[in-house]
Amino acid sequence: MTAMRPLFHEIFLFLFILLSFASASGVGSQRLATSQEEQEETINHLKQIAYSNPGSPTSIDAWRQILSDDIDPKNLEAHVMLGWMLMATPPHQEEGIRLLENSFNEEKVSPTIDYNLPQTYIIAATIGRYRSQMHEYHKARKFTKIALELSKVHGNNDGGDLCIQMQLANMYDWFPNSTQAADDAITSMLSYSDKILSQDDNNDISWPVKDAKIAQMFPGASNDPYVHCSLMPFYLSFYYRADVALMSSNNYEMARRGWPKLNTTAKFVKAYDEEEEHPCINRKIRLAFISGVLTEGHSNSESFKGVLSRLDRNIFEVTYVFLAEQGDTRIADFTKEHAADRRFVWTKTPGDVGNGAWTTKWGNKIASWKMDIIFYSDLTMSTFARRLGMQRLAPVQVNSIGHPITSGHDRSVVQYYISWAAAELPLEESQAHYTEELKLMPSDIVYMYYDKRVLDGEISRMDKMPFGGLTRSNLGVPLKNHFYLCMQKPFKFHPEVDTLFCGIMTKDPDGWLVLHQEVSPDNQEVFEKRLKRAGCDLSRIVFLKQQPHHRLLALYREAAVVLDSYPAGGDTTTREVIEMGKPLVTLPARLLGGRWSLGYLSNIGLKEDTKRALIASTPEEYVDLAVQLGTDDTLREAVEADLRECSSNLFHREEAVAAWQEMFLEISPYQRCQEGSENEEVLHEEL
Repeated sequence: MTAMRPLFHEIFLFLFILLSFASASGVGSQRLATSQEEQEETINHLKQIAYSNPGSPTSIDAWRQILSDDIDPKNLEAHVMLGWMLMATPPHQEEGIRLLENSFNEEKVSPTIDYNLPQTYIIAATIGRYRSQMHEYHKARKFTKIALELSKVHGNNDGGDLCIQMQLANMYDWFPNSTQAADDAITSMLSYSDKILSQDDNNDISWPVKDAKIAQMFPGASNDPYVHCSLMPFYLSFYYRADVALMSSNNYEMARRGWPKLNTTAKFVKAYDEEEEHPCINRKIRLAFISGVLTEGHSNSESFKGVLSRLDRNIFEVTYVFLAEQGDTRIADFTKEHAADRRFVWTKTPGDVGNGAWTTKWGNKIASWKMDIIFYSDLTMSTFARRLGMQRLAPVQVNSIGHPITSGHDRSVVQYYISWAAAELPLEESQAHYTEELKLMPSDIVYMYYDKRVLDGEISRMDKMPFGGLTRSNLGVPLKNHFYLCMQKPFKFHPEVDTLFCGIMTKDPDGWLVLHQEVSPDNQEVFEKRLKRAGCDLSRIVFLKQQPHHRLLALYREAAVVLDSYPAGGDTTTREVIEMGKPLVTLPARLLGGRWSLGYLSNIGLKEDTKRALIASTPEEYVDLAVQLGTDDTLREAVEADLRECSSNLFHREEAVAAWQEMFLEISPYQRCQEGSENEEVLHEEL
């Protein structure tokens, strides 16, 4: 997700609106419910100080004094003004938002904020956008809906503000309280997207998004109106019950209409499309790998580096483009292995501010290279890549498994999604999950060339730290009891997993559960309530914060059983557990993101008994398999021995490189000429 800073980048420029709010509402002259004239004079004196230099430490301190318990803690004006100013200071943004939220709550202020004021619309929209960025769904949806209703009055638009409707149409419940709540979130999103994408003559939507208006109205929107209005579909991969192709397609269609400048096709691509036949070429195939997370150690870099660095440079000319969205501009080391490979690191510049379609400047640059294939690894993770991928900049554009969900882009723009047959349902079923044509790597191989992540001497390759000396007391886990471990990020813990975890605890009263703690206190509270409702004994659950990699490896070593999350399972983590020789129980789900473990466990040469001990076909079997492994030392030791024996088969698979190379040749818009070919097209131009 985007950082909080851009959302409030020009906050001080917006203070004048609040000053007019104070004047219009009359709260500046409101008398306190007190008979002490001296106290009223104190408040007025503090207001004069506060308004004399808005945003200064002196002003902030004056508003804080007014809200102290012995003066007027329910003062509306102080809540609004102090809240707005604190949003400009990152350490105090949460406090500022809470104060603004209080202004809508009659238990916190008196009187509450006036809905007849246009400033109230802006305040509600700002709260909603902040809460969505913090993944707090119920607060985000509540205030965004308030903003939508007020926009119909104050925005001169009977249908409501388009940007706000787009937010609601793309607002996932990041931590649903129940399966029904998750389903309700999808239903809500579809209702908003259906409305704004409707071609009905009564539709009040006015396309495209007006960047200048959005930038002027909403704090932070001027940095990037696209990011402000069009929330990313990253979390769609965890909604296994949803029609993921439809949901992602709706997100794409809204962006396409909202920023039509993104709907471009390079001139040379148009010329290619117009050709009736495409002659063979005697040059190398030009392949561009474009990613928003092409950093050292990122899971995408770890997945693709072995294959990309081993492609035959006599056949492929490789270009790497790193779209540095999150601040780290250091491109992954593997991109430097071949001197002839080209590398680009692109970042947003001040000149790109205020234009949701600013990525077209990069598109123009890429179009000038006349690539044959553009390979995107994360079209649903990076807002930069998502927009760039809306432009057709090569005859063939590909999405792939950097994030296990369809792009939603029209197939005329992104033609293929390359996945792994061992981790997909049969093609006739799995194709329905993608807007692209699904191309599958062979099911009987490990489809990537992976490097080990554990070095000799029990040292993590990722953080170079040893873990052999770490004990249970160091790790904060039960000292004596055996425990089941799942350190997946909690946003993968959809409510379906609760009954699995709690079923294990019920069936094994001596076992403990060690889980990843949610970052948001509100979401952690939801998680704990869910587990309690599902029958878990919370006194036997340990919640751990995110761990450095070497400590994570030590946790795997100490666990009796590692539990794959459901319905979104592990990929990198599964490989690590296998490498450590520890049993991992998995329940394959419907979508790719819940089937990685099945693919790996099926392709490293494990005995059939071992696979039966690890791969469940029903929720009930998942619980049974986990408890059997957790309580039967003999069974667990046999499984661990087989895993240790076979774990090396995960790594350094040359057949994976050959399979990817064959795939690229298959989808290439041009075939390479055989020596002496009569229809050879001589293309020697340099990039």
